Amino acid sequence: MSDIRYVILSDLHFGAENSVLTSLTEGPSSPASTGFGTDAQRPSPVLSGLVDGIRELTKDQDRPPTLILAGDVLDLALSIDEVCSTVYRLFAHIAFGDEPVFEPLIHYVPGNHDHHQWEVTRESQYTAYVASQAPDATLVAPWHTTGLEHSAERPEASSALLTALSRSQAGGSAINVRVAYPNLALRSPDGRRSLVISHGHFTESIYSLMSRLRDVLYPGQRSKPPTDIAALEEENFAWIDFFWSTLGRSGQVGTDMGLIYADLTSPTDIDALVANLVSAMLAKGKGHGLLHQAEEKALNAIFKHEANRVARSERSTPDAALSADGETGLREYLEGPVRNQLRQEWGEVPENLSFVYGHTHKPFVRRESLAGFPAPVDVVNTGGWVVDTSDPNVYQAGVAVLVSDDLDTASLQFYRQAPGSAPSPVQLLDPPEGVEQSGWQKELSSRIDPAREPWSSLAQSAAELVAQRHRLQDATVALRVATRPAGGR
Repeated sequence: MSDIRYVILSDLHFGAENSVLTSLTEGPSSPASTGFGTDAQRPSPVLSGLVDGIRELTKDQDRPPTLILAGDVLDLALSIDEVCSTVYRLFAHIAFGDEPVFEPLIHYVPGNHDHHQWEVTRESQYTAYVASQAPDATLVAPWHTTGLEHSAERPEASSALLTALSRSQAGGSAINVRVAYPNLALRSPDGRRSLVISHGHFTESIYSLMSRLRDVLYPGQRSKPPTDIAALEEENFAWIDFFWSTLGRSGQVGTDMGLIYADLTSPTDIDALVANLVSAMLAKGKGHGLLHQAEEKALNAIFKHEANRVARSERSTPDAALSADGETGLREYLEGPVRNQLRQEWGEVPENLSFVYGHTHKPFVRRESLAGFPAPVDVVNTGGWVVDTSDPNVYQAGVAVLVSDDLDTASLQFYRQAPGSAPSPVQLLDPPEGVEQSGWQKELSSRIDPAREPWSSLAQSAAELVAQRHRLQDATVALRVATRPAGGR
């Protein structure tokens, strides 16, 4: 039976209080706090259980699997650098220490919450390129994406921070964290199957907001938004980096933004957020002197529309694995930027293709018929490891996508939110409707007995930490209400 060759994890949000992979302290709440705090020096039992589970499944293999981190690994938006880094270092110690669970090569596809790591990587990559050129050479413009395959990258794109944190552990001196952004592709040895991995933030419209703003403020420049992945990133990278990947270093501003984000159902909060954001952006770019009053009004209207879309995004859609907007965004991303990148780099769209992404925190497995693809595409969502609602959301779960040598995938659910206190069993997700389990998936399923260790303890720990995160969300919303300015709703 084929080994587990890759393990794909996404939306770990190391350092975030609402991540079940970050340990918390819990005590009486003061009027100015939630009563919760991070304990970055102590591994979460779910973090340990996740690694132990993968170790159990791969212990008899000839060689360990390769780890693929598909974005939002560090929660740089609403957490601070040293906390995120310390929790990642705990993970590296458990996963790559005395008994390594993974190969020393890590593939890393940054997401929106750790997008800044891609910015640091590409600037370092461009610096290395410049240093390698002759003094009179014509330099190319800085690029904003990598190729689908690492072999196409010259110089190599790697994360200095994650590599350093990984190598700080015993036995980790050989670890290298290679970066692909926003898409990474794998091909089976016989070339018959392909797998594309992405974090998936471009499936939500808010992350291409600058492209739409350009079309509103400067109509007539083009007939439709960009479907080229490099152009999409070039137009939106600064916006993504600013709002989702640097606020953790913004002191009280970052804290306040976290409280607002926790309660985006409030019209007052949305209005305040949009007004302050537009004002700050215009002031920074001297926009007040360049835009007419009508244009500024349009800018406010567009931002308010998008903020309301965020309020109605996947975390606020508890009754479906993917919202209607999420369905549309997924299809548009695959039929546009992903398909075009495949054509540009490979000359064709492969017939047997799977697409793995995260971002939504709600895992699923489905088969999609898409325009421009020669056969239906298997779409797999990795879910996420945060609890960002006060009430249980049964669609939110943490999944590791296991990948065989021939790129067959299996989604192993490590935890799922559920009403009540009963633990959700560790188990494989069912294949798409009308599709039978492969032989490899059946064999994997037979090796997991939820009633036995390490699976039973992991499920119990996860249930306890999910309940704790629900208490955290209640306390966060209560703090926001208590600190809201007079007259707010």
